[in-house]
Amino acid sequence: MLRELTNLLPQSRARSFRRTYFLRLGSVALAMLAIVMLVQALLLLPTYWYAHGETERLSALLAASDAAAQNSEEQDLKKKTSLLRDVARHVVQRGSSAPVGSSALRAVLDVPRPGVALVGFTFSGPANGQPARMGISGVAASRDALRQYEAALRALPFVSQAELPISAYAKERDIPFTIVLTGSLRP
Repeated sequence: MLRELTNLLPQSRARSFRRTYFLRLGSVALAMLAIVMLVQALLLLPTYWYAHGETERLSALLAASDAAAQNSEEQDLKKKTSLLRDVARHVVQRGSSAPVGSSALRAVLDVPRPGVALVGFTFSGPANGQPARMGISGVAASRDALRQYEAALRALPFVSQAELPISAYAKERDIPFTIVLTGSLRP
């Protein structure tokens, strides 16, 4: 048998035959693609319905939980607001009569203190009928410097008493001390 076949059709008919062949092949391919897409769309339809139903269900659940959370958050916010309002009212009422540690400390630091180095302060407001107290710790270069500083602190108008233990005068130089001031401590 011969491997080469002889085509007896003229060239124009052979081209026309080839063109119709490829046209039919393309039409069948497009038809198959359309059928596959249609089948795929039909198979995805139940999944779409399920996802759409779940989305609606979860949206409703989210809206309900947001409403519940908003109600509980509003109640918590109202409680916190009323508590803060009470605290602020209490602070304002006490603020006008209670001593302020920073102003008392500023006034004590303004007292001249040659030869005295201050290293620590404590402050406690009045409690249970007791006057306010402030502790001042430091180191004095000499007994005279310590005595002058104590006298200057006693002379302050808002200090009713300045307590310095006698044992502070035991050393002659570099004397560590703690003076406790009592009184209104409202400069």
